[in-house]
Amino acid sequence: MRSLRVLPLAAAAALGLPPALAAQGPNPLNLWTVDLRWSGDRLVVGPPRKLTHDDGSNSQPAFTPDGRAIVFSALRDTGTAARSDIYRIDLATGAERRVTSTPENENSPTVLPSGEYVAVRWQPATLFREFGPWVYAPDGTPRRAVLRAPDTTGYYVPLPNGDYALTRPKSRTFTLGIFDARTGAITDVDSGVPALPAQRIPGERALSYVHVDSAGAHHEIRRYDLATHRVTTLAPTLVGRTAHAWIPEHRTVLMAKGNVLYARRIGRDTSWTPVATFTDPELRHLSAYVVSPRGDRLILTSPKRLSLAVVLRDSLESGRPASDVAAMLAAWRDAGRLADYDVAEGALGGLADERLSRAQPAGAVALQTVVASLFPSSYRALARLGDVQRAAGDSSAALASYRRALEVNPRATRADSAAADAVQRKLGGHP
Repeated sequence: MRSLRVLPLAAAAALGLPPALAAQGPNPLNLWTVDLRWSGDRLVVGPPRKLTHDDGSNSQPAFTPDGRAIVFSALRDTGTAARSDIYRIDLATGAERRVTSTPENENSPTVLPSGEYVAVRWQPATLFREFGPWVYAPDGTPRRAVLRAPDTTGYYVPLPNGDYALTRPKSRTFTLGIFDARTGAITDVDSGVPALPAQRIPGERALSYVHVDSAGAHHEIRRYDLATHRVTTLAPTLVGRTAHAWIPEHRTVLMAKGNVLYARRIGRDTSWTPVATFTDPELRHLSAYVVSPRGDRLILTSPKRLSLAVVLRDSLESGRPASDVAAMLAAWRDAGRLADYDVAEGALGGLADERLSRAQPAGAVALQTVVASLFPSSYRALARLGDVQRAAGDSSAALASYRRALEVNPRATRADSAAADAVQRKLGGHP
């Protein structure tokens, strides 16, 4: 995903970026914690405490079995050798230490009762096709693979009997499957799940996960019974949200949207209830990720700056026409209001792709036209514009966008050249 970074004014001008956008720096993803307690039937949420401090992308937190620490994946290195490693924070002292320092990436870490770590291990050159989940010694040394062969697993959940619930990419979405440690077989449970681990439901031999509504944003939380293998629906999610976490008491699920934390008691509540609203400007795009084993603490993730793509997607999912959202984006661009947001080309272009997947080509064109104006020297943005114009039936406009994409493509890398070749094929016999 291409994001805007701090650039000298001359470089910004060469790229054609508005100065306010060119001045943007990286957008750190931070971890926060809040205390949880019950007062009768009312959930009381304490003030937020920041656990990481703008030092890269910190994500995929999990509690240790005793609840005294968390582990997470962090991308702290920079440059061509950048990789993610496992880090650990003691919640009593706030002390942080690096667990792994390997040539590979480690993602989605957890801690086993033995003190060993598990993480998805992968090489940048092969994405997730090379290793899969691995077990690491307490000192961070890789020990052994979990699965019988390399796999594309992105997320997983260790189960008490030694099996694993796996979230694996299939086609354009992910699939939930169960790995049988005894036989080595992987049995698919459901498709259309987000890129997140399933959740163990406290006190039950069951998992919960979100099934994504491919035609909109009305997703649902489903339950998979590990004994009967039956799938049932528990509740709708908050509109457009997928991350959820369980509190053991009252069979309660937490979700977050914007700067608000919501709770829902499954089987009792008929809607989501706001339980906390946070005023810190860094807490404007929360995800409720994981609750401690005792149910007394929640870990939240939030980027330092609010993603512009998230704001626009929320508007679209509320039912606002794509043409209106595109006009709003253009007005914000012209008024210089985009500097307060994280403006990432890939995420914004994804909005146009979503409109296409929902058979709304005109909306895709309206959105991508404005996105291309924000990144006028990006061959990717221009090629995507050509794609949506072609899908909308405007061949002449598509050809013009493809030609412009070829003009600005530097062909400096193999990826650049491959992209140029792909656009050239779309032009066909047209010069």
